[in-house]
Amino acid sequence: MITTSAPGKVILFGEHAVVYGEPALVCAIDKRVYIHASKVPSGLKIISGKSKDFRYVKKAVELVFEHAGKKCGLDIKIDSELPPASGLGSSAAVSVATILAVSELLGAKLSKAEIAKLGHKAELEVQGAASPTDTAISTFGGVLFIQPKKKYQRINAALPLVVGYTGVERSTKILVQNVRSLKEKFPEIVNPIIRDIGKITRKAKRRLENNEDVGELMDINHGLLCALGVSTEKLNELVYAARKAGAKGAKLTGAGGGGCMIACVPKNAEKVARAIEACGCTALRAPISKEGARVEKHAI
Repeated sequence: MITTSAPGKVILFGEHAVVYGEPALVCAIDKRVYIHASKVPSGLKIISGKSKDFRYVKKAVELVFEHAGKKCGLDIKIDSELPPASGLGSSAAVSVATILAVSELLGAKLSKAEIAKLGHKAELEVQGAASPTDTAISTFGGVLFIQPKKKYQRINAALPLVVGYTGVERSTKILVQNVRSLKEKFPEIVNPIIRDIGKITRKAKRRLENNEDVGELMDINHGLLCALGVSTEKLNELVYAARKAGAKGAKLTGAGGGGCMIACVPKNAEKVARAIEACGCTALRAPISKEGARVEKHAI
């Protein structure tokens, strides 16, 4: 049997603007998906306590079999610290951890780059469209500065975060379409907002590299995302509650429409978490995970 894991993620800066060629800053968080896999004589059995959507596991297994040129029967159990459809990259983490587990069982040693590539292919084939961002950060960990059509750049940054989960599932596809429609209707207004989010992301990168505060930039970025119509009353409530409780900055993370927000908490982490919980939502203490996909245990 083998146990592998891969981290979830949050987008620090740049969501939605990255669709239009602007950069994004994304980081792995210390909340993981664990895959426990064993060889069996035949078949594929999958067990999960949180989700019955096994499309990502099945596709990941299929792609590893194809890549390795061999197959085996598998029993797979999924344990996740990430809520599904929350914007925290749970499907990417499942795909990446499954690919690592199955490749190890088959003796097909894959590089991190190969794991990320297969993970992206799994998401792409299941969803029909997918950015390589989530599977890259889940594979490599840490903080990545991502520019479309360019190589990822690793940023050495420590950023203490609390994540607030609204409990509201949302569709990234629909939210991206909504922003696109708004952009087409009011290009002279929306295009500058998109460009400004890109400017904020670049400035945040420089500040993180110099170990400087990015809280105010998070606040500005959230305001621009509100202008794009992707925030919600509950997300705003959590953002303002976190700031009032002492967060240096707070914003929604991901597509919006529900899902999660993040708060930068060099101090007052517990107070900020309690403020989020007082709003009837879940608070996750989620420091950056410098380590990406990994083997937790390997027993013959």
